[in-house]
Amino acid sequence: MRCILAVIRKEFQHIIRDNRTLMLVIFMPMLQLIIYGFAINTDVKHLQTILYDEDQTYLSRRLVTAFEQSAYFNIVDHAQSFKEIRIAIDRGNAKVGLHIPSNFTKDLLAGRHPELQLLIDGTDSTPANTAMNTSQTIVNAFLQNEGIGPIQESAVNFKPRMWYNPDLKSSFFMIPGLVGLMIQFLIPMITASAIVQEKERGNIEQLLVSPIKSYEIVIGKLIPYIAVGLLIAITVLTSAHILFHVPVRGQPVTLFILTLLFLMVCLGIGLFASTVADNQQQAAHIVMFFASPSILLSGFIFPRETMPWPIFFISNFIPLTHYLKIVRGITLKGLGFADLWPQIFILSFMAVSVIFLSVRKFHKRLA
Repeated sequence: MRCILAVIRKEFQHIIRDNRTLMLVIFMPMLQLIIYGFAINTDVKHLQTILYDEDQTYLSRRLVTAFEQSAYFNIVDHAQSFKEIRIAIDRGNAKVGLHIPSNFTKDLLAGRHPELQLLIDGTDSTPANTAMNTSQTIVNAFLQNEGIGPIQESAVNFKPRMWYNPDLKSSFFMIPGLVGLMIQFLIPMITASAIVQEKERGNIEQLLVSPIKSYEIVIGKLIPYIAVGLLIAITVLTSAHILFHVPVRGQPVTLFILTLLFLMVCLGIGLFASTVADNQQQAAHIVMFFASPSILLSGFIFPRETMPWPIFFISNFIPLTHYLKIVRGITLKGLGFADLWPQIFILSFMAVSVIFLSVRKFHKRLA
């Protein structure tokens, strides 16, 4: 018993002395509890909506007010053409487009059943279902409040249309996102572990006495993992297309180039973790600290529209948030570089920043 107590005391002393690991073990669960507790919400409201009101009459304005007062739709922009609605939904600036045709009020009062169109981004089935179900209820309630037409027969020819994923297949939404999720989990983990392992074995010191420069060491170690990441992306997308019939409506070259950009960010995270960590256990904790929130805060599972504003703001600093818009936009919407420039700019800034800081810190540690 005395020997067991001695071993227990020794292990506790080892844990307490390793301040970095101890702080990660204590701080990470508390932070995740706070973030996830506020962020996870399946009740989708405040869907970003773009309005194209060609009628501009008192009834059309009351209909728009009915949509806004429901708390399910937020009018974030006013279109001047049908093309502007398509661009806004394509680029993810709006989830819903409401089109009120000209002569809406005139035809409605004359009993001619005017068409009212709701265009819905179907790439994410959860907010799409919410938009589909609540919009019909809102229109029916509006007609009853205005006393127009019998309840049994709607006075408006209301046509919600689902774009990009008309059958609302969850595989179309989830599987492209798996590409980004696997890259952000696996690439930083294996990069950080490989470099820390070499430091533990003393291989880095052996490289330093050779004529190889520090930045050449970094580049030589990162390129193989770029190849691994691209292999993961190609394998998952090809399997998804064959097994689950997930379309690739955009240019594969565009997807390849932007996946490479996302890989650079993930490699930078792995390199940064290796410069901070003293052992592989610490490296794994640091990578998980960055990777874990990506599942719930990036929009991979839960719509970001449901998150409180502070959590929504924090999610913008997660690389996967922007890559999901890229991979889903290219595969499901057929988007190109011109449509995805905000995400390209953000990921480029992240890649340059994290790699520059990581290489600089790596050079200092080697020195």
